[in-house]
Amino acid sequence: MLSTYAWIFITGIIVFFIISIILLFFTRSPIELPLSVSGGDSDFEEWPIESEEQVAQLPEDARLSYERAKVFQERHPPDSIPTDITPPQFVSIQEKGVSAFEFEWEPDANCFVAGRTEIQFNYGESCVQTNLPLPRNQEVYYWEAKMFEVPDTTTVSVGVATKPYPSWRLPGWNRYSIGYFSNNGCKYFSSPFNGKPYGLTFTHGDVIGVGYRHRTGTIFFTRNGRKLEDAYTGLRWNLFPTVGANGPCQVHVNLGQMGFVFVEANVKKWGLAPSQGTRAPPPAYGSENDTILLASGSFQNNNNNHHQPYHDEEDTHGGGVGSGSSSSGVGGNNNSRNTPHQQQQRQDGGSGSRQNPVLITIDGQSSTNNTHATGVEPPPYSSPSTSSSNNSHQGDQQEQRLLLD
Repeated sequence: MLSTYAWIFITGIIVFFIISIILLFFTRSPIELPLSVSGGDSDFEEWPIESEEQVAQLPEDARLSYERAKVFQERHPPDSIPTDITPPQFVSIQEKGVSAFEFEWEPDANCFVAGRTEIQFNYGESCVQTNLPLPRNQEVYYWEAKMFEVPDTTTVSVGVATKPYPSWRLPGWNRYSIGYFSNNGCKYFSSPFNGKPYGLTFTHGDVIGVGYRHRTGTIFFTRNGRKLEDAYTGLRWNLFPTVGANGPCQVHVNLGQMGFVFVEANVKKWGLAPSQGTRAPPPAYGSENDTILLASGSFQNNNNNHHQPYHDEEDTHGGGVGSGSSSSGVGGNNNSRNTPHQQQQRQDGGSGSRQNPVLITIDGQSSTNNTHATGVEPPPYSSPSTSSSNNSHQGDQQEQRLLLD
């Protein structure tokens, strides 16, 4: 028989499972990602629909650009290419920090990028996007764009968009994009016809910031360090920082490589990545240590090349160079070549002060390296014994001639 405590324990387990089943089947609600986008002052129950009258009122070049972009996005929706941050890209962000992010531009676009984040627009409508999307590791991500050399006739749009996005359209004019425009201060979402008043206009010298809260899919903007109201919420795509313009201008983007104008972003470190990664920087070029090491190594090599032939000759001929008897035993021609200055140079063969080798003949032989160095052909071989025998033979012949005479 089971004890009273055992029955109480079994009864408690049974009651727990019954309550869990009831809560699971009768209180569960489906969790769905919102397909619509809501703004601070209005709700989007469906995608903005442009009427034929609105499209017809556009100038011909603007209408052709709009229709071309619409066809492009129908063929290339946001999920047509992988845009998630891959493990190698994540490792690159850890190693390089914010330097892993850069703006990409196409060769046929009317703009180019210098130094990863300095954008120069030339003419016509165009936009550029970063190579990586906004991450989703921290609560908020933030970046800023400063206006440089923006004429009054140029309209700049700062915002976010998905990839692929038409490179000849400004962010906010096509689906899956949001833009804050400089000419009228309006915010645009996925259509050039639904602009809504949002903030003040901006021009040369102004700094526009873009913040993204990935948990709620919220986008907000700042102007010269002052936060504006939330622009849109419910965005569930991989978003890329995007800057566009319809004329010549220059825009410098700060992704976190330096301090922000928006103070809260500085305090909470909302940049896209740390300013410095884990990878150590490469050594500086032209450091003094490397130069000294190279100079000392070449100096030692030159010394070894200079006095090595003399050591070989001394080992081969038994030190005949340094002895005065060997030089005196050679004929008169050898005595004329072995001057005291040259003998002093041979005695100082191990020093590094001598730079040009001197032609030295030992028993009528000369070093090959010295021949090439001086360009002088060594004299014919003649040993002391041969010279003395030739002199004695010539003397005997002269005595015989005198006797015959």
